[in-house]
Amino acid sequence: MPFNQFTRRDFLQMTGAGLAAASLVGAQAESRPNVLFIAIDDLNDWVGFLGGHPNAKTPNLDRLAERSTVFTHAYCAAPLCNPSRAALMTGIQPARSGVYDNGMDWRKAPIFEKHPTLSKHFMNNGYSAIGSGKIFHGPYQDPSSWKEYWPSKEKNRPDDPMPPKTPWYGGKAARAHFDWGPLDIGENEMGDWKVTSWVIDQLNREHTQPFFLACGVFRPHLPWYVPKKYYDMHPLDEIELPPVNEKDLEDLSPLAHEIAEAGNDNKRIVGHGKWREAVQSYLACTSFADACVGRVLDALDASPHRDNTMIVLWSDHGWHLGEKLHWRKRTLWEEGTRNLLLFSGTGITPGQRCDTP
Repeated sequence: MPFNQFTRRDFLQMTGAGLAAASLVGAQAESRPNVLFIAIDDLNDWVGFLGGHPNAKTPNLDRLAERSTVFTHAYCAAPLCNPSRAALMTGIQPARSGVYDNGMDWRKAPIFEKHPTLSKHFMNNGYSAIGSGKIFHGPYQDPSSWKEYWPSKEKNRPDDPMPPKTPWYGGKAARAHFDWGPLDIGENEMGDWKVTSWVIDQLNREHTQPFFLACGVFRPHLPWYVPKKYYDMHPLDEIELPPVNEKDLEDLSPLAHEIAEAGNDNKRIVGHGKWREAVQSYLACTSFADACVGRVLDALDASPHRDNTMIVLWSDHGWHLGEKLHWRKRTLWEEGTRNLLLFSGTGITPGQRCDTP
């Protein structure tokens, strides 16, 4: 099959079948590939190798792309954390599961009683499934899907430091969700840094079983608080705003208007002259997430597992930053649904791109 006709589904079936077959050969357990499974929350195509934004600085993701097969037109099952992650981790689309929103406990959907999660499937086939960070959506962890999880099987990530007063609310003390600003702290105080430190520890030790090691990076999810050095990488006066057609919503239905203008985000941010700051903040967070991924890649390359580990990196959906006069996700437009998907490792040709959706 020509590679330009090779779809993401074909690729997943091929690699999944290969891993499943390998897991049946008990005598060759030491040859079964490990899997490093990296998820990044709310990351759209604003990365260097996809060219989504001219100010993007993601050198570590870019070097991973050079050694990977990159799916340049990967799209999520749903443009929202919970349904997207439930679908990816089970193979069951929202239309079949009924899980459409973040407030639904996906584990209670009857269809999932018959379908193991991806990590559970690896466990059932002789792998040690361990992880840290956001893989399943926040409150809906699945303890049975993991042999070990840090900080615990019930809490997927440590808390992040927060500024004493949030900038968006005029200096009033509040824990605002849609907020941003540089923090005068060290990187090691951030939750994602602690998550990746734990993952690095797992890469540095010996394992008696092949491992499925999950690493969930939370940024660039809101709030956009990261150490100041990452803001300094993106000077405000150099920030380019995404192109926007001010009449983009004129041909939409009232319901579509309601979705696009949810929370009046665009009026609040653009109307208060904060658009450029918001774009800067998102870019700063993507650079921080990139640094976290870079730490893990360096640790893998220095570990004894380097030549026997497949890397899968994905993001759960896209993110709007004013395009279509919309912010956040929850839309079926390109900005809301396009996500990252890369595979790297033994048997996967590096430097290839699949442009087929």
